Amino acid sequence: MFAPSYTCCLRRFFRVLALLPFLLAVLQARAQAPDTVDVTASEQRIAEALQVYHDPSATLTLDQVQTHRFTPNGTGTVLQPGKTVHWVRVVLRNPSDREQMRLLYAGDWSHIELFQQTGAGYTLKRTGRLLPIGERDVPSYKSYIRLELLPNSTTTLFLRLQSDIDLYKPQGLQVQLLLPEQVSAANSDRLFGQGLFIGIILVMTLYNLVLFASVRDRSYLYYVLALLGTGLYFMFYHGFALELLWPNSPLWNAHSFPFIVTFNGLFRVLFTRHYLNTQRTMPVWDKMLTLLALLYILPVGMGLLSYFTPLDLLQACVSLIGIIGGLVLLAMVLTSIQSLRQGYRPALYFLIANVFFVVGALLFILKENHLVPDNLVTVYAAQVGVVAQVVLFSLGLAYRLNTVTSELNAKVLEKERLEREKETERKLLIEQQKNELEVMVANRTAALRHRTQELKDTVRKLKASEHKLRRLNYFKDRFFSIISHDIRTPLATLESFLNILVNFSDKMKPEQMQKLATHTQVSVRNLQALLENLLQWSTAQTASGHHVRFEPEALQVAELVNRNVTLLKDTADTKQIAWQVEVPMQLQVRADAHMLDFVVRNLLHNAIKFSYPGGLIQVSAEEGPGNMATIAVTDQGTGVSPDVLATLFKLETPAMATKGTINEKGTGLGLLLCRDFVERNGGTIQVETALGKGSRFYFTVPLVIPEQATDKQLQLEGEIC
Repeated sequence: MFAPSYTCCLRRFFRVLALLPFLLAVLQARAQAPDTVDVTASEQRIAEALQVYHDPSATLTLDQVQTHRFTPNGTGTVLQPGKTVHWVRVVLRNPSDREQMRLLYAGDWSHIELFQQTGAGYTLKRTGRLLPIGERDVPSYKSYIRLELLPNSTTTLFLRLQSDIDLYKPQGLQVQLLLPEQVSAANSDRLFGQGLFIGIILVMTLYNLVLFASVRDRSYLYYVLALLGTGLYFMFYHGFALELLWPNSPLWNAHSFPFIVTFNGLFRVLFTRHYLNTQRTMPVWDKMLTLLALLYILPVGMGLLSYFTPLDLLQACVSLIGIIGGLVLLAMVLTSIQSLRQGYRPALYFLIANVFFVVGALLFILKENHLVPDNLVTVYAAQVGVVAQVVLFSLGLAYRLNTVTSELNAKVLEKERLEREKETERKLLIEQQKNELEVMVANRTAALRHRTQELKDTVRKLKASEHKLRRLNYFKDRFFSIISHDIRTPLATLESFLNILVNFSDKMKPEQMQKLATHTQVSVRNLQALLENLLQWSTAQTASGHHVRFEPEALQVAELVNRNVTLLKDTADTKQIAWQVEVPMQLQVRADAHMLDFVVRNLLHNAIKFSYPGGLIQVSAEEGPGNMATIAVTDQGTGVSPDVLATLFKLETPAMATKGTINEKGTGLGLLLCRDFVERNGGTIQVETALGKGSRFYFTVPLVIPEQATDKQLQLEGEIC
């Protein structure tokens, strides 16, 4: 009687035994499942939540790698050199109710592939330091990848991090999530700071080039070439060389620094030898400097081998260049100390200038070799030292020039004294030579002053050009901001109306069709007004006010006002707005017809936009003092808030676009153009407003004086004859 029970238990045991592998697999998956990271509203650094799989074969695909075991990221582990591939998995969750945009940065890897989970599978995005800028997901010198996180969603990311050269392999695995505005602000700071630095380098290069052209001293030429090498190196370091010089050659960009640093170091050595005159006064030190210059052959050879062969020598090349550079810097300081001990006064400026530069450059070299932390001091100390060196070297070169000139004058005077003692008959000849020398020095000094003035003029022109470029860049940003934000809404409205007509026209009643057509017409007119304002503003700004046609003529104010009231009647009818027009029929003004028509139409359109349904708009015109006519548009709408009123009509701080009483949109450009057009016609535009009670916009234009009307009539009669 116990046999059936025993058999049942045995069956249950085998069933549990069969499910055991599946349970182990589930537990294993749970054990290696990555932690979910909530995306916050600030910058995030993710390291511990990463799951890692090291792919030694570098051949696994996404489907294959998902079958392997991922392990927690070792935050203290330093990645070993060599060509490797690392797979990183992380789960991100967007807990907010809106879509979030982030820029992901995983470090300076040769190639980066991001697989982001979507409803249809995984999407692939690529970037990396060895990928041309145009092929990167975000076209930047840094390896950013754009992430779009849907509201209240969770997504899994797989990162394939490939290191082809040791130079492009971080020491650890870490992921940063940056806000787009943070990246934009950092890039703006980079452009401003490095632009200022390069500007200083260029100005001082031109200055010393002018000195070289004036005095033909090779010290100035060597210093100019050394400055150019310094500027080129920091362009390479901060990404400008890749962005501007060779954007499609990232491999060459990685191998270019040995040649740039060698160029800079060689001319610094040549400048030191020639400035301190080591070949004549310190032959031992001169040989040491020459030997250091020859050492630069090694990094150049390593760079060529690494570029043309499979050998990866770049990281070793960085270390070697750091050692050679440090020796060159120390040799420059020691040589200047020895020269100063021998009584050569210009060496004092050389020594002081190099102290600042050497300290900054050594910190930078130690940072590049990971011997000191990477922070603002170690990154920018070398550039600060370069600026200090440039200024002090310029003083030293000027002092050296004065010293050479003084020595030359002393030699001439000594020669005159000796010649007077030896031969009296040569006195007149010596005096003539002295006068010729003084004339030559005076001419050289005058030429130097002239070149200095030319340099100042060039700097002033560069500053003016920079101001103009910033202004044009602001207009470009404003233009594209309007295109991307303000045109999208009316187009979306039109698309929705058309979709309703296409899909539901057979089910709609006539009054519904009429209502939809009316809304569509209003949207089209709003879009037309937006485009007209945008084009008018773009033309006025890009032409800088010098090429916009201005043709004043006698105009009938009543005709112009009535024409625009009729044009906007349908728009006003949609809000049941009434008109009250009080314009004398005989009132004539002298203005450009197109500009005045634009001003009246924009003021009427704004009055409709900010009027409440069932309101009243008053249009009046009258003669005023000083042969000027005043044209006013008054509404009973929302009025203008004090903060917007403070920026109204101002190009420097343009008012933000404000929605109308039924959410009509605008660009904020109409009133800027109105002010521009009114002032071109010799008038002014003003506003009186009370918040919640309405506004009165009024402007003045010149009246037609009888003599002008008579002259125009005679001219027309002459043309008819």
